[in-house]
Amino acid sequence: MQERVARTMVDFAQMKAFAEDPLVLTSGAGIRVTDVEGRTYIDGLSGTFCASLGHGDARLADAGAAQLHRLAMAAPTMATNDRALELVETLLGMLPDRYAVVKLFSGGSEATENAMKIARQYHKQTGQAGRYKILSHYRSYHGGTGNAVAAGGWPAWRAPYEPLAGGFVHLHTPDPYRPPFDAAPWAMTPDRLAATYLRLVEEAIELEGPGTIAALITEPILMSAGVVIPPDGYLPGLRELCDRYGILLIFDEIITAFGRVGTTFASELFATWPDIMCLGKGMSGGYAPLSAVVMTADVARPFWGDPRDLVQFHSGHTYGANPVACAIGLAAIAELREKGLAKRAAARGERLQAGLAAVAERHPAIGDVRGRGLLVGVEFVADRGSRARFPATVDIGVRVRDEARKRGLLLRASHWMLVLAPPLILTDAEVDEIVSIVGDACDAVLPGLPAAPGAGA
Repeated sequence: MQERVARTMVDFAQMKAFAEDPLVLTSGAGIRVTDVEGRTYIDGLSGTFCASLGHGDARLADAGAAQLHRLAMAAPTMATNDRALELVETLLGMLPDRYAVVKLFSGGSEATENAMKIARQYHKQTGQAGRYKILSHYRSYHGGTGNAVAAGGWPAWRAPYEPLAGGFVHLHTPDPYRPPFDAAPWAMTPDRLAATYLRLVEEAIELEGPGTIAALITEPILMSAGVVIPPDGYLPGLRELCDRYGILLIFDEIITAFGRVGTTFASELFATWPDIMCLGKGMSGGYAPLSAVVMTADVARPFWGDPRDLVQFHSGHTYGANPVACAIGLAAIAELREKGLAKRAAARGERLQAGLAAVAERHPAIGDVRGRGLLVGVEFVADRGSRARFPATVDIGVRVRDEARKRGLLLRASHWMLVLAPPLILTDAEVDEIVSIVGDACDAVLPGLPAAPGAGA
């Protein structure tokens, strides 16, 4: 098995280490998956945040199979298909009236990449050709294609491909737990933190030149930054700044939409809606590659014209609006709505966070438990007072993740974080099982860890 595994590349994995202890999955049912050795695990990450309806869902499988027999491909450069039209109408019916047009793709990176291209082309076709820059946050992740990588904010994911495309400017991560400045406790309230981060954004806009900026793209909850929930007022403040300076606001809701955070869209949590919204992952329940870019009527209008005007959107992908993927997406959205899974995720998420907070009470190395719905992060610290992290070489999160895997739970981890995003269908008993496994894994790793220099001084 190791020799066979060594011939493939797994996303973001060092294959030498992976081949020594590979995870090869063969089947799944509900919230659990089974590997080639017959071991069963709770899928604590819903695949990659997308298997929100669990594994082995007959309704979604049957929808795909039926469509395969009916029409498997509709040439995307000369036709659309009835399933795509149904899906567009369904999506627009779930959103505020300001949204008018949908462009369907087959993956999250395609959606974010094309959202930024739409923003640039929009400005060129509305007499503002000088607007080309894209603002995004440090520590963000917006996908693996060229412009998506350029918008991303982690150096390790950017450095192998630099120099990247120009015109990308990064902003401070709006992290309430770990702001990039020292402040007295009275200055750490949500309102004050939001105001400070917004001042930094506005200064960046002014120093770059407002007339050069096309769009600002952000995740409403920044998953790769550590499940960072911006302070109250930050996203509404971004909306106001973008309106004032003529900048299009793009929300990357690839992970956060379709019930993941306890509402259908994360935009609802913050009562803030963008000009362009990127959707994916949970839109098909992980049963088919499917994503979308949704835009307001104002954004879409400059793309409507006669063929000779050449104002159409000059981009597309082979499997965009694929009828099989759209049929599965329709079934997934119907199931999400019929079963009230967004509301269920909110309740299960509260139970999950409460359970993890109880684990944190016995482990000082857990500095914070945070999230919304069933997107939850656990941050490790060497000292709670200073919030100092352990050195990366200690690899706390990865060690806890490996212990959890031994006990039958798959998680996402970095050296300083764990992230949990189980399927939205899980029960209270399954929430408690996840908490128990995480607790046991922490018990195996965290006691006796070295304190940060100066901790407790």
